[in-house]
Amino acid sequence: MYTVAAPKPHSRLPAIVLCYLTYVLRFGSALVGKLHGSVELPCVHHNLPGPIEEITVYWQLRKLPKDLVVAAVMNGVVDTTYVDYLFRGRAHLNPDGLQAGNFNLNLTNLLLNDSGTYTCIILWSPSYISIINNTTVELEVTAEFSTPVVDIPSPGNLLYGQELTLTCTSQGGLEQPRIMWINISDGSELQDGHVQQVVHQDEDVINVTSTITLNVTSNIYILCVILTKNGNLTSQHYKMELPQKETSHVLTVTVITGGLVGVLLTAILVVTLRHTRHTPSYEAPTNQMSELGRS
Repeated sequence: MYTVAAPKPHSRLPAIVLCYLTYVLRFGSALVGKLHGSVELPCVHHNLPGPIEEITVYWQLRKLPKDLVVAAVMNGVVDTTYVDYLFRGRAHLNPDGLQAGNFNLNLTNLLLNDSGTYTCIILWSPSYISIINNTTVELEVTAEFSTPVVDIPSPGNLLYGQELTLTCTSQGGLEQPRIMWINISDGSELQDGHVQQVVHQDEDVINVTSTITLNVTSNIYILCVILTKNGNLTSQHYKMELPQKETSHVLTVTVITGGLVGVLLTAILVVTLRHTRHTPSYEAPTNQMSELGRS
């Protein structure tokens, strides 16, 4: 335990803490946070040697040319006097947990520049300053691409022989990925059409767009895949089917109509033949024939 005579004005405490950081650092666990997300950095000391009013806590981020104060507790309450402007409104300590020695740091709306080494220094200063605990946490802020989305025309607009252009977009990554168009039917990569990829820089992240142009000669079953070092991101499966040709409908109707007419004519012919067979023939009586012979 290191001790030093306690200065009367608390305004000197940050400088004193910085002087001792080189000697008392103890590296702890590493945390990963997502860009624009939130993360909690642990710092708990349950057995405080005195009342919370005698405890001073500093969370600091090691940066060049100087370290930054992220959060602080002074005289038993959360104090933002020394907090760097980069963390104002984004770094929070829970006031209800201070008495129990819970000094966990909550960071919100994470930025890429928040990555680094954070140190929680707990000091007890009844009549002198004692560094009773320190916790060091490595934080890495990462950004991941969003799930790719394919912009497709409505199914009713798909025509045989047309040139169809599809667009796949994904935002928010750090490194340029590879984009693939996959034929769902057989799992092959589509390369026959014209493929173009565009990268847009948006502050600290990049957005990517890929377009593919296909000559429509059959139904299309397709998806878009973003390949990154942290894994692959896959779009939904998109299915576009050609409408049935109008001539096929006409042919079908013609065949059906012709068949019905043929059946009807056959029925009429059968009925006619049956009627003819059952019609009795007329024969003159014998006596009448004799009388006709005399005359």
